[in-house]
Amino acid sequence: MKRVNLKLISCIFSLFIILSVPPFAFAEEHGDEHGQHENHEEHKEPELNFSAAQLQEFDIKLAQAKSGVINKTLNLTGEVIVAPERLFHIVPRVSGVVRQVFKHLGDKVIAGDLLATLSSRELANAKAEFVAGESLLQLANTNLKRERDLYKGNITAKRNYLAAQQVQTEMSIKRKVAEQRLLAIGLTKKSILAVLQHADKDLTLYELRVPAEGVIIEKHAVQGEVLNTNTRSFTVADLSQVWVNLTVYQKDLSFIHQGQQVLISTHFGITDKTTVAKSDISWLSPTLNEKTRSATARVVIDNPNGYWRPGLFVNAKVAIAKKQADIVIPLTALQTVDGQTSVFVQHDDGDFELQAVQIGRKDFQQVEIIQGLKPGQTYVSKNAFSLKAQLQKGEFGEGHSH
Repeated sequence: MKRVNLKLISCIFSLFIILSVPPFAFAEEHGDEHGQHENHEEHKEPELNFSAAQLQEFDIKLAQAKSGVINKTLNLTGEVIVAPERLFHIVPRVSGVVRQVFKHLGDKVIAGDLLATLSSRELANAKAEFVAGESLLQLANTNLKRERDLYKGNITAKRNYLAAQQVQTEMSIKRKVAEQRLLAIGLTKKSILAVLQHADKDLTLYELRVPAEGVIIEKHAVQGEVLNTNTRSFTVADLSQVWVNLTVYQKDLSFIHQGQQVLISTHFGITDKTTVAKSDISWLSPTLNEKTRSATARVVIDNPNGYWRPGLFVNAKVAIAKKQADIVIPLTALQTVDGQTSVFVQHDDGDFELQAVQIGRKDFQQVEIIQGLKPGQTYVSKNAFSLKAQLQKGEFGEGHSH
């Protein structure tokens, strides 16, 4: 009986403890879980769903993951130079003293621009000879006409007519020689006619003009200086297209040939900004430099913005072999987020998701994906940074403006 009483007392005591726990404790515990759930929902990654119009607006391109070819590349170094056929050394055709200079070092010029004017005694003599030759020819023409009329009227002998004809021929030749001399000096047909119309003007004035468009990279003409026909007064370079001379050492010659694709790169001014250009090898020197035992591979690149300055040191990657890979995507598809290389993939419902990938071999255009993409999977191949920007904003659509 005592045992039963003890058990009963123990049960009553346990029940009393349970009933003494405040009911809000359970609510608080469940409330915390619910709060954590809500907090988790608040920090959930935003969904990226772009409409067709938005894809077009941001120029976002999609592609299917598939196999491809990776180029094996060889690294070379080189230097940017002015293309020789685009380099113009300007010298005066006659000697003279510089009167005035109109263009200076670094100026951009177009064909026909006036660089400087000279005072030239040699030019004055050539112009005077032409003016005299023109006057003598006109006189000979008049005399020949008169003798022809007299001869036809049986007023003068034939020999007088023939003599006048001979003089006219000689004067015509002299006038032609004087004109050719002015053309050789650099005067145009129009300026030569102007000499006749303004024979009383300054015959010593010589104009030094630009033969082609470019930029002045050298200048050796100052007011009062005497320039001769061998004086390089200005040097103009057309830098809209330049050459890159790559050094190819003897051990690499077997891998290099004309027509291979090349990626030229350099840190231009700012160390974290790399400028690149793609082209082909247009020429490979048939001989080696005796001192360096190296050949020169020439690459021609367009330079519309002037980034590639002559004298600039560059690096080059030359595609020398091709390797097949299961998954190959363009380098433009790769994005780095939180230090991890990733791509944006598109699901069947149209939403985009950031997918981490493991890369393998790469060239200057494409990269091999070892893990993270499957064949046929849709991914963003161009302008993926637009999705990255939206992802970093936290949600798509807010703060968007044109």
